[in-house]
Amino acid sequence: MKKLILSTLIINFCLVNAFAQIQFKIESPSSIAGNVGFTTTADPGVSPAGWTATPNLNDTANAVMDTLMFVEDGTPGTNPQGNPVSQEGCFPLTNDLTGKIAVVWRNTCQFGTKILMAEEAGARAVIIINREPGLVNMAPGDTGDVVTIPCVFIENGDGVVIANEMANGPVVAFMGTRYFANNLTINPADVILPKASSMPSALAQDNSEYEVQVGSWVVNTGTALNNAILNAKITYGGTTLYDQSTASTPISVGDSAYFSLPTFSQASYSTGMYNLTYSVDTTGDEFQDDNSISVDFHISNTKFSNVPLDSNENMILSPFYRPSNATGSVSMCAPFMDPNASRMRAVGLSFAAVVSGGDLTGRFFTTYCHEWGDVFTDLDDPAAAISIINTLSAGEITYPNDSAYQEVYVPFNDGGIDLVDNQRYLFCVNTFDTDVYIGFDDKLDYNQNMTNVYKQPVSCTENNGSWNYLGFGSDVTAGISVEFSTSLSNIEDNELSNIEAYPNPANNMVTIPLNGFIGNGTVNIMDITGKVISSKTVNANNLISIDVSDIANGNYIFDLKLQDGRSTKFNIVISK
Repeated sequence: MKKLILSTLIINFCLVNAFAQIQFKIESPSSIAGNVGFTTTADPGVSPAGWTATPNLNDTANAVMDTLMFVEDGTPGTNPQGNPVSQEGCFPLTNDLTGKIAVVWRNTCQFGTKILMAEEAGARAVIIINREPGLVNMAPGDTGDVVTIPCVFIENGDGVVIANEMANGPVVAFMGTRYFANNLTINPADVILPKASSMPSALAQDNSEYEVQVGSWVVNTGTALNNAILNAKITYGGTTLYDQSTASTPISVGDSAYFSLPTFSQASYSTGMYNLTYSVDTTGDEFQDDNSISVDFHISNTKFSNVPLDSNENMILSPFYRPSNATGSVSMCAPFMDPNASRMRAVGLSFAAVVSGGDLTGRFFTTYCHEWGDVFTDLDDPAAAISIINTLSAGEITYPNDSAYQEVYVPFNDGGIDLVDNQRYLFCVNTFDTDVYIGFDDKLDYNQNMTNVYKQPVSCTENNGSWNYLGFGSDVTAGISVEFSTSLSNIEDNELSNIEAYPNPANNMVTIPLNGFIGNGTVNIMDITGKVISSKTVNANNLISIDVSDIANGNYIFDLKLQDGRSTKFNIVISK
């Protein structure tokens, strides 16, 4: 739930307007009790405009706590997710919801329609369960302006848990605001994050090249003066590398204080997953769900990303977005710049996508490495813009099946591009399909990084030729993971980067011309999700012939590594 972002112009204390947070919480049964992530129609200034008659859940008088009940409108059949169409609530309801919180599945009709149907059947409030992972902000549609009850929108996974428990007996939920005398809060927008969620180790060799600044605002959202102590810990593989706390500082009601902690740096960095956790002292705190924020970050052998990666270095993506007014070209991009970028070669990138109400089979995407030619110092520079773009490398993929929500890797066609120190780049995925949504992360908020600390762009977008260097905002980051290599091009390996394997599409054999190379190598054949489905040792005498008769039809990535250290990746379509 997004809350008020503190002004970045005030150094010490600043007044905030809210003393409490909107909650959506399952009260009972105890087996599933707890707070649930959500968006809402009832948070003015945060909710989309148009819910003009909806009560403000920041007001404690508008809080709702009651038993949940699914809607029923009598429509026969099941939807593509396997849920009853009658529980989508798109038509006048046949059941009496008086005094209940209505539960509705998302699928076809407008959000405003669903809520209005529930309200007319007597519901006090509405819960809409997403049909897929992630959260979205609910647009009011044609009837949202006449709705007079609040609604929350929750992720599919949370909704399934609640729905399953409803089949066993009553489930009671609370939505609204509760005041607490003692309540300190850390907001996602107020913490300093690592500069990137994953940084290649070749660009983080020691503390002169890589460090993590540490600090956060703490807000007193209680109704009494509270003393705050901020702690930050950084761990790696179960070992605590950093553990720092501030002195106790009193914060008046409705005020906030900024706490700065020492910078985290190491003489050298091991590759792998690190964790940074901010926490504020919970002694006497009556609402502890907002007392800590934890984020993972990686020092990786090969990957750069601004979105979180899991332990296998795959992106953790949710929700999936596109511009609401998209009519043509759409690009989602990760910007990149580093003083030691010339150590690296960009060889490809990964992304994930989904089609609304359809599948990805046959859908075509292009990936790009653009040189970003606009010269500016940081986001405070009036020259900050995306107006000079030079495409350096590209890749393409046509989905052979519906790999919805799955991360896919696309190598650049020419083997990639050697990077230049302190040059800005944009690594992008592009589509012209207006029903395609690209994966994003909305758990991290780079607000402090962008406004007060590093002051560099984190996520960029393009819509029908119009570029935005701030993307969709500091709290919605494009799901792009860039694959880097320290094997740079030179006179000898330029020939390898120009390989054109044939035939393509292939039937039973693939031939790879190597222009005079004699020796051994390996070829890993991966599907579009990056899973290795075949690994072959090859012997080359100017060319390599690979038997693919045992591989099913589809779009594959061939990862060739020669014994002399040269390597390349390229796409092959197998069609029999």
